[in-house]
Amino acid sequence: MKKICFAIFALSPSLALAGTQNNWNPYLRADAGFTYSDATVMNYDISGFQGMFNFAVGAQKEKVRLELALQERATVSEMFSSLLNETVATLDQRALMINGYYDVLSSKYFAWYLGAGAGVNNYEAIISYNNTNTEASEKGYSAMLGAYTGISINFDYIGFDIGVDYYYTFKPSINSLVPKVGLRVMF
Repeated sequence: MKKICFAIFALSPSLALAGTQNNWNPYLRADAGFTYSDATVMNYDISGFQGMFNFAVGAQKEKVRLELALQERATVSEMFSSLLNETVATLDQRALMINGYYDVLSSKYFAWYLGAGAGVNNYEAIISYNNTNTEASEKGYSAMLGAYTGISINFDYIGFDIGVDYYYTFKPSINSLVPKVGLRVMF
């Protein structure tokens, strides 16, 4: 994952230079959201609240944006269930996504956008049975799809995004609706 982060940061200067050609304007984006996820891993139901953070490098030309995003989802923990049956389950996810957005309605300071994306999700699930002091884990990769909508409030070099993201992860099978807020810095 450190190599992926390094690759995204390494692309940043290239995107800044791309802004001088073909009218593509580079940007960096970060956003965060919160969701409730329901997943079954190793025949164990992992349900709980999950935090999400995205960091993206992209470029915009008129009403179209293209980007490469790294998504990190915080651990899901079943706090109430673990108190009752002495089992703690966690699910960590990291995804690398390629996203595209289109401004359906836009003006100088405001835009309503729609978007879609696809990528690879890396997950690790750990289930700890405290009553027997045993632990089971599962790691893997799977495909991930996304659909996005929201509004952008834009100024000269700063944009604020408020939106809702939908994600589907194939393994473990998860449907997530994520309300989010974000900040975009445009070059």
